Amino acid sequence: MQHTHFLILAFLCLSPDSLFAQEDLKPVRPSGRVPVMHEEITLDGRFEEPAWGQALLLDEFTEVIPNEGDPGDPQTSVRIMRSDTHIYLAITCMEPNRAGMVLQNLRRDAFLNNDDRMEFVFDTFHDAKTSYFFQISAAGSRGDALLGENGRRFNKPWDGFWKAETRVLADRWVSEVAIPFATMAFGENDVWGANFQRTRGVDRSSYRWSSAKRELFIGNVSEGGTLSGFSGIKQGSGIEFRPFFKIKSENESGMSSHLLGDVGGELSWNITPQLNSSITWNTDFAETEVDERRVNLSRFPLFFPEKRHFFLQDTTLFQFGERSRRGGGGGNLVPFFSRRIGLQGGEEIPIDVGFRVAGRAGPWDLGFLGVSTGASASAGVPDGEIFVFRPSYNVSESLAVGALFTDGNPASDFSNTVVGADLRFSSTKVLPGNFAANTYFLHSDDESIDRRGLGFGAEANLSTSFWDYRFSVLGTQADFQPALGFVRRPGEMRTQASAFWNPRPQRGPVRRYSFGLSPLVWTDLGGETISSTVRLGLFEAELHSGDSVRFNTFLFTDRPSSAFNITNNVAIQPGSYSWAEHRLRIASSQSRPISGRVEFVGGNWYDGNIFRFRTGLTWHPSAKLNLNLEYNEDRGSISGGDFTVRVERFTVDYSFDSETSLETLIQSDNQSDTLGLQARYRWIIEDGREIFIVLDSGWEELATGAIVPQAHDLTFKIVYSVRL
Repeated sequence: MQHTHFLILAFLCLSPDSLFAQEDLKPVRPSGRVPVMHEEITLDGRFEEPAWGQALLLDEFTEVIPNEGDPGDPQTSVRIMRSDTHIYLAITCMEPNRAGMVLQNLRRDAFLNNDDRMEFVFDTFHDAKTSYFFQISAAGSRGDALLGENGRRFNKPWDGFWKAETRVLADRWVSEVAIPFATMAFGENDVWGANFQRTRGVDRSSYRWSSAKRELFIGNVSEGGTLSGFSGIKQGSGIEFRPFFKIKSENESGMSSHLLGDVGGELSWNITPQLNSSITWNTDFAETEVDERRVNLSRFPLFFPEKRHFFLQDTTLFQFGERSRRGGGGGNLVPFFSRRIGLQGGEEIPIDVGFRVAGRAGPWDLGFLGVSTGASASAGVPDGEIFVFRPSYNVSESLAVGALFTDGNPASDFSNTVVGADLRFSSTKVLPGNFAANTYFLHSDDESIDRRGLGFGAEANLSTSFWDYRFSVLGTQADFQPALGFVRRPGEMRTQASAFWNPRPQRGPVRRYSFGLSPLVWTDLGGETISSTVRLGLFEAELHSGDSVRFNTFLFTDRPSSAFNITNNVAIQPGSYSWAEHRLRIASSQSRPISGRVEFVGGNWYDGNIFRFRTGLTWHPSAKLNLNLEYNEDRGSISGGDFTVRVERFTVDYSFDSETSLETLIQSDNQSDTLGLQARYRWIIEDGREIFIVLDSGWEELATGAIVPQAHDLTFKIVYSVRL
């Protein structure tokens, strides 16, 4: 496919004068000194203690979206003070349009895409590497995340210990926050990096304390302000004991149920205020959310992200290689993929004991994981030991070099070792925008096939207020076999580029347009094209209201060397194929109580044609109740036969209050002819002390039309953390 290579080269030549004509403004970053108070604070959202009158006041916010650089209006203020053990915040967000506020989420860790909210980050080492992200919605939802590499790594499942009380008044909403210093790692420095950002739901505007630029994310702490006054803060002993007790009732295929009990837990302690270690035994994942159902119409495996809490803690320190736009791995080449541990073919493998060290030691970021797994006769898996070591050295604020070492094979007695090295660079100073680059090299040694293989990759991206550029290349030899990793297309190389222009009109209902080009090609290591995709971003418009429309055309080629099944009875034969596909997506604003989206996809597909239909409907009658219905259908006709694939998904989330919720997911598909249900009740007594009741049920439709039960599991689990 010579034309695909030409498109990629043409992309590399794109360099609009407007991009480099931007003035490189370097405003003085805001700063403040956090005073120490000795008065006891009652967390009630009223700010009645006299100490609040002496707190540091931050009230100069600047608009980011839609009108970058305008003074923030309505007024937003954050007051900050500290004791020896906590940092306290008093947040006030004036709101003249009380009726227009978006109050959709009350549940802990909800995704606050549209809610009125305040987000803030603390760079406790003041080096733009690891930082802590917190968010509070006006409805009372709390969320947090662990950030890495100046915000480029985003670990949403991280849960810290902290409290907040939020109130909505006639002309404002307020929140009083207390965060123990024991929740965060920190150095001996007096100065922290920090930033604060408010989002209003009524007009989808946002305001930031420091660096109010659209191309920057609040987690880009290198562009944040500074807070001083943290000398002498105390973290405590840093010892936490987190035991659990579980009772589970199992019922397989309508047979009689049996009751199982189990105990286990985790003990963690801080080697230093920056470096934490923990040991876990009889690790349990009963409360983990189930995967979303997907039907694979390709000849390559699907990538499902990790959801288990133990492996998500400190995950930013273990990430290596390809990045996605959302801050995690891209799913094509993942040398360490934690789902290989404790899971085999969808079956849980017991984790007898595990040991982890994660954190900072001087300029070093360190991640070490050792796990001993038990055997499973039904999965054909022996017992074994697994080790992962991920050191990274911070050369400067912008540059880091690191390594990766993994040893062990969860599915075999044969040894498997992977070693790698990487170099990462990110900066807002070398180019007019937010620039990041990453390159890595890998080597595997697999005893089971007595083969060694190489993997490699490099990527760079640049974001400005109006342009987004990206270029990446990755590949592996056929013998590259990481037993603890994921390789979607071994023995192939992928080259991808993209350039998107995002103009913003000065007036009218449209907030942002987007036009762009993104070619991608997969080749063998000799350069022969295997498949390619060219995305033509012909039109996209996002309105100030949040409504949007997008139309893209995709040009595909594929050369499968052997036949593969897309459904049970339909196969695609080897050959050389090329086709075009057109996609139209229309979505209404999710800021409304009722919102919907619909996508139509049509065109040729291999030697036939296909029609895809995607639709979703969301209803937020209140902050306590969220309902979402999704329906996806793929209907195709090729020489191998006709097929129809359907996937349905229905979720009901109900929050009794900000600490108690019931999440229900029902999903089905017509390829497995099964329906699954998971209902998860979660009561957060306080952070670290939780009760879960989880119901997992499944049913199958037989060829006769009869529906029979597959399994019904009911689990009660209590986790009770004790900090010493």
